[in-house]
This record gives sequence, C-alpha cells and structure tokens, in this order.
Amino acid sequence: MNYYQKQKLKRQALQAANSFDVSQVKTYRAHELHFDPNLFIPMASGKELDTILSSEGGLMPATSLMISGGPGSGKTTVTLDLLAALTKKGYRCLFISGEMDQIGYFKYAKRLPQIQNVETLFLRDYALQIKPVLEHVLDLGYDVVATDSIAEVIDLFKDGQATTEGVAEHWFLQLVDRHKKGNNSRGAHTAFVNIQQMTKAGVGSGSNRLPHMHDAVALINRNKETGERKLWFSKNRDCAMDYAVHFIIDSEGVRYNFAPIDDEE
Repeated sequence: MNYYQKQKLKRQALQAANSFDVSQVKTYRAHELHFDPNLFIPMASGKELDTILSSEGGLMPATSLMISGGPGSGKTTVTLDLLAALTKKGYRCLFISGEMDQIGYFKYAKRLPQIQNVETLFLRDYALQIKPVLEHVLDLGYDVVATDSIAEVIDLFKDGQATTEGVAEHWFLQLVDRHKKGNNSRGAHTAFVNIQQMTKAGVGSGSNRLPHMHDAVALINRNKETGERKLWFSKNRDCAMDYAVHFIIDSEGVRYNFAPIDDEE
C-alpha cells in the first residue's frame, strides 16, 4: 500500500470516529434478549461429528466455526463431506472455493462422489470483484456457508480493494457477523465453516483476531507415518464435550470414530 492509500484510510477512520453517535450505544442483560426458537435447533448431518459440533447434536445456526490444519490434513474433505450430508438433509449449503478451479474440483468430486450435490462458488472467476460478488451471493441466504480458505478470501479482497490485511479481515468478519444475525434476503441465520491454513510450524495464517472472533475452533492433525487423522476443538461455545474424533478418508467419504482427548497422548 502506498502513502496516498494509507492517508485515505486514515481520513476514513477519522471521519467514522467524528460521526459516531454515542446515544446509539446499548448494553443488555441476558433476559432482555429474545430470538426465534428455531435459532437453537441444530442442523444434524447424521454423522458422528454431530456429537462434538454442539451439545444438541449438530451444527448450530448462527455459528462461526474455524477449521485449522496443515496441508493435506483433510480440512477441505471434512468440510465438503459435512456440507454434502447437510444438503441431503434439505439444508441450503454453499461451498466457496478460493483454492480450486472447476477442473480441480471436478477431479476432486470424482474421487469423492458424495460431494457432487454441494453448490459451489469458484472465487478465481471473480478475483477483482470479490467484495460485490460475496456480498451478493451471501445475501441469497444460505443455512451453511463454508469458505476454503479465509486466507484466499482476504488476499483477493486486498488485491481487489488495494487495502491492508487488517481492513480485509475486518470486512470478512463483519460479513460473517451480518449473516449470522439473519441480515439477508431469506432472514437465514447462516452458520459458517471457515477453513484456515496452517504452516508446518503450526502457525495459522492471518492475525490472532481471526480465531478469537469465531465461536468454535477445530484443529485437524494428520500423522504422516501412520496416516491417522484426528479432529478436536480448542474451543467450542456450543459444546461442552472434550472429545476428539479420529477419521479416515476413502471413496465413501469421511468415517469417524471417537476417543477421549485424555487418551490421545
């Protein structure tokens, strides 16, 4: 970002601060909050993963879930397998692919036929229009939206808007928050499953703000020697269970089995 772009951002921040109306600030007690009861009915996929997604058994509406893991750990496959199961249950799901194009995705689906029913948006087709495209598509109102990956969306936004990573992250998190609250054409309280890439050193892409602003953070690990994979939550506001799930990936999809985290080491 050059000097003039930085100055423009500073002016915009100053204008926003000067126009702030303190009379709009509100505080609440829990008993003063009221929501549609349907907001607390889980979206059950019928897979064993439901057990640790929430205490109610399934992915909860208006939840933002981050799935982190290294390359080849199984993040994308677990996510698509979940979306495929929820789509078959009648939920409106969208997979946003920032890493695969149509050819790559077609080959991926040939190996995993069960994901062929998942509606998919390919971001490479809209590299310089990422902001209007995502805002338009999400306004259609989905029950579940998965993003692969957060880093790709943020990088595309930075390039298209000629802005900073901090501004891009803020836009992305605000977009997620808006649709969790049902601010779309269907009034759908969208649940998000956002994939985060991790380096071999176990460091996630982006700032620390990204995992902090998600309701749940799932970690996936793959043992390169044995090929064993496991998924567990470092935090999950929807579930009190402290369990990991082991899983394998084959032509039938993702198959899970359980083990307490205490027995992992």
